Amino acid sequence: MKNQFTLTNVMSRFARLGLALAGLMLLVIAASSSAQEVLPPSSLPYGLSYEEWSAKWWQWSLGQATNHLELVGAPGICTGPASRVRFLSGVYLPVTGGITSKTNHVIIGPDTPLFFPILSVWDDNSACPTFTSLTADDLGATNASLWSAVTVTSCTVDGVAVAGLENPATTEYFVQSPPFSYTTAEKDNVLEGFFGDACIPGGMTIYPAVADGVYLMLAPLKPGSHKIHFVGVVAPDGTPIIQEEITFDVGVLR
Repeated sequence: MKNQFTLTNVMSRFARLGLALAGLMLLVIAASSSAQEVLPPSSLPYGLSYEEWSAKWWQWSLGQATNHLELVGAPGICTGPASRVRFLSGVYLPVTGGITSKTNHVIIGPDTPLFFPILSVWDDNSACPTFTSLTADDLGATNASLWSAVTVTSCTVDGVAVAGLENPATTEYFVQSPPFSYTTAEKDNVLEGFFGDACIPGGMTIYPAVADGVYLMLAPLKPGSHKIHFVGVVAPDGTPIIQEEITFDVGVLR
């Protein structure tokens, strides 16, 4: 089992408890929009719940190849109204901790909603040389234990703070995914490339996986330049072991 912090736009090893198994993701994003552009979980944005969106985000992220990491998910990951949504990438940080500050520059088309985690943790049974056999409930308990160490989740969009993120444990944007499966890339999969799990081949489907985290769905931004900035801190004893600050400079085409 793995425990892993996942941050926007960077991939590095967190700990043996696991990214492919348990991943704690920190995403810090700044967007050029107001907090009113954040769609609440109760709205079932674009036909899916935040819980369902979180599972789809992880399926996309864990299915990437290390030789072609995307900052923005390709359009059409879903069907119907949901096909407009694009994902912002995450970063995997080792459990050993560290301080990360990074700025990404991306360009998207008009009328494009964005979904991303500020901080998230994921867990599954993938491990080398032998897979574990924990249930989805067991994996969820590991996630809950990891999440209890998260002390800060925050995000601004064009300098305006998103309200309601002050408490990572009680914010309405904290969700737990349903159990989901994901399939590793045929070549240069992230489990092997970032975590050294050479026993996990390309094209392998892994189930169950579960994830906890704080996510945001942004309604389409107006054409022009925007800034999304987010911060995540993990401090189990009051001293940060992980502190991440990520900025996305987003250009929206007309």
